[in-house]
Amino acid sequence: MTSPHNIQGKWQPQTLILANLFAIILFASWLLEPTRSLWLELDSWAFWAMNNSLAEGKAWQWFWAISNNRAFDLVPAFFMLLLYGHCSLGRDRQNLNRYIAIGILLLITVVVASQLGKAIPIKRPSATFHFPEALRISQLVPEIITKDTASDSFPGDHGLILLLYAGFVAFFMPRRYGIIAALMVVPFTLPRLMSGAHWLTDEIVGAIAVAAVVLSWIMATPLHTIALNRLEGWVSKVRDRH
Repeated sequence: MTSPHNIQGKWQPQTLILANLFAIILFASWLLEPTRSLWLELDSWAFWAMNNSLAEGKAWQWFWAISNNRAFDLVPAFFMLLLYGHCSLGRDRQNLNRYIAIGILLLITVVVASQLGKAIPIKRPSATFHFPEALRISQLVPEIITKDTASDSFPGDHGLILLLYAGFVAFFMPRRYGIIAALMVVPFTLPRLMSGAHWLTDEIVGAIAVAAVVLSWIMATPLHTIALNRLEGWVSKVRDRH
C-alpha cells in the first residue's frame, strides 16, 4: 500500500504554511471584528432555525433525542470501522499491518488534537445555556437521556474527530473512500447542533481550524512516515508472536 500524497514523507512547506495560515485566519475571523459579529449572527440564525424545528412534532423530537443519546455515538463509530475495514480487510488485506498502524496513529492523533482543543483558552457555553428560552430535547423527550447542553462547547469534539478520520482516510486510502468519509462528517455532526449542545461555529471554525493544524503537521511532514514505520514494526512483532 502506498499513500497517494507525500509518499516519501518529505517536508511540504507550502502545504504546511497554507494549512496553518488558513487555520489562523479562520480562527482570527471568529475572534476579531468586523467578522466576529457575522459569525455570531450565523450562529444565532442557525441555532434558532434548528431549534424552532423541534416544535414540528413528536416523531421529529424523538429522532433527535435518540441521535443525541450517548449510545448513538456507536453508530458513526460503526460506519467508520466499516469503511476502514472494507478497505483494509476486503481490498488490501496484504497490507493489514500497515492499516493497523494507521489506525493506532489516528487514535493517537485524536487524543492529541482533543487536548489541543481543550487547551484553547476560550470557555464558551452551548447555545442552550445562552438562550434559556430555547426548546430542550431533554425536556421534550424526557424518556431518553440526551446531550443538549455543554458548559464549554468550543471546539466541537464530534466534528473534530470526524474531520481527523476523514483526513486520514483521504490521505492513506483510495479517493472514493475519502469522499465517503468526508460525506459522513455532516450527518454525524448535526445531532449536537440540533440539540443546541454546540454552536455552528464550534464545528466550522473550531473543529476545522484544529483539524487543519494537526493534519498538516502529520501529513505535510515526515512525521507520518516515521511514526507508521515504527508502529508497523511493532504490530508485525506482536502479530508474529501470536
